Amino acid sequence: MPYTGRVRLQGQRPSFRRVVRALALGVLVSVGVTALSHVGVLAGWETRAVDAFLFFRDREPSPDIAVALVDEDAFRELGERQPLSRRYLADLGELLLQSGARVVAFDVQFRAPTAPEEDDALLALCERWQGRGQGRLVFASVATLRDGEAGARYDLAPLFSSRLAGLMGFANAPVGQDGVIRRMAPVLPAAGGGLLPSFALAVAAGYAGHAPADLARALATGSPLALPARDAKGRVGRAEPLPLGRLASAQWRIDYAGAAGAFTSFPSGPLVALSRSGVRPPPENPFRGKIVLVGATFQASRDFHPTPVGMMAGVEVHANMVHTLLGRRALLPPPVFLNLAVLSGACLVVSLLSVWLRPAWVALAAGGLIALFAALSYEAYTRGGYWLDFVAPLVGMLAYLQGARLLARRRLRQAFGQFVSPEVMDRVLREGAGLGGETRTVSVLMSDLRGFTSMAERLPPAQVSAVMNEYFTAMVDVILGQRGMVQDFIGDGILAVFGAPLPDPEHAWHAVEAALGMQAALAALNGRWQAEGRAPLAMGAAVHTGPVFAGNVGAPRKKKYAVLGDTVNTVSRIEGLNRELGTTVLVSGATLAAVGEGVVARDRGTVMVKGKAEPVQVHELLGRRDG
Repeated sequence: MPYTGRVRLQGQRPSFRRVVRALALGVLVSVGVTALSHVGVLAGWETRAVDAFLFFRDREPSPDIAVALVDEDAFRELGERQPLSRRYLADLGELLLQSGARVVAFDVQFRAPTAPEEDDALLALCERWQGRGQGRLVFASVATLRDGEAGARYDLAPLFSSRLAGLMGFANAPVGQDGVIRRMAPVLPAAGGGLLPSFALAVAAGYAGHAPADLARALATGSPLALPARDAKGRVGRAEPLPLGRLASAQWRIDYAGAAGAFTSFPSGPLVALSRSGVRPPPENPFRGKIVLVGATFQASRDFHPTPVGMMAGVEVHANMVHTLLGRRALLPPPVFLNLAVLSGACLVVSLLSVWLRPAWVALAAGGLIALFAALSYEAYTRGGYWLDFVAPLVGMLAYLQGARLLARRRLRQAFGQFVSPEVMDRVLREGAGLGGETRTVSVLMSDLRGFTSMAERLPPAQVSAVMNEYFTAMVDVILGQRGMVQDFIGDGILAVFGAPLPDPEHAWHAVEAALGMQAALAALNGRWQAEGRAPLAMGAAVHTGPVFAGNVGAPRKKKYAVLGDTVNTVSRIEGLNRELGTTVLVSGATLAAVGEGVVARDRGTVMVKGKAEPVQVHELLGRRDG
């Protein structure tokens, strides 16, 4: 049984050109994917990757944030009327401030006046508590785009009264194309110059003890403002400067602490009842030193929004924004040069592996690298709030593998496309074929014309070329029709192989069928040529079966797929015996043994073939055996 193991034609080390080609493809893919990522083509996939991180990470809500909810029960008690009673909200704020809350932030719109006694109750709350140092009041407003300004500039919608003293910020949030709230704008450029604060930024400023005038000055100049930050244990520690000017064009990824209900929440009804009872809250209570956000969760408020962790009331979205601001977890994209370096490293590793390993192992290694990048990115996100992009390396490695596959298909087409049938070419592309080299058993066919030299002497070159083109076209069609590969044209001769580049269990039979078919095709050509007044041609052919070396051969700058070995030399010698024996098709004993009783052949004895020590049994092929 012949050896069929694959060997490298140039030893165990790949050629320098192959390594350079692989590295060049890796660099090209890296630059291309980085450019796509930079212009936002991969933004959707990156967004979904962070969404997945949010879903799987541990829930770590800040203990310094609580929410007081005007729920369905409270809404029914208020007669299911909107806008909400401002006296009710004032009583709620009174209890929270008496309990020692450092900030009470109303995620409720107070833009239009209502009944005077209702509005006066809220104004009285401001007069009692704003500036005492025991608490701060923060109110939500809306940022509206100013028309006619150069660039995007915004105004902050005023509240119903200038006496409503307190910090104020816009409650708008950027909404993704899919309607999901993932990001927050800490500030927006103001129409009159300077910056407008977000609701979350105003809450953080209130927690730090800044008066409205302090925040206004910092926003007017974009100077740093000391804002509280969480420590390693999750508690809000000392204030750290945050440069507001750098936030003008930034959108932070909201670091959601969890799904709806992640923050400690309290229904507003019992709190308002306690406030109206006149009972003072005890010193130790769940609101002391906390940020408390007040908002609506009843369905009629329609203040519910899709987030990466599910539907969530607006007040909880803002609680997560404050949570993000206190944690300084701004998930901004990495610098372009870092992205390119990581991506290039990934693609270059895969490109080098592709030189030494089989495609399946390369794909497995690429999968391992992708898993490693994802794990590192997840750790960076959960531990430090950093976004290390693994989507671009993933796309880059997939693009490299696909590009390498297309290049390999192109090389296969260059190697086989002109010499095999489309069906065989499809099988080569589908199943693969070793270009490096292997030893396998095949059947080799060689043909040679009789009378070509005299014809070439009689006819002008143009006519000779036309005749030979017709002849070769007819012969090649027969060979390809029998799954053969035309290896070479040798003058007026043809060398064809059956059983390579793809295995063919019936290669001997297909080679014999091709030899008989070529004789029939030549007879048809001769009939037509004689009718046109041209001289007929004769052809001799031979088939031999045996082991060959099949693979790419040649110089580094020019290679082709070929079969080499004693089998090829022997079939050439057998074909030459046609002149001596007066035959048209000869087959070796090995070929006849392979086709069995399917053909009619005449034994022509054993002959000594030049270059072989052992004689070769040859048979004249007469035709197929009927039945």
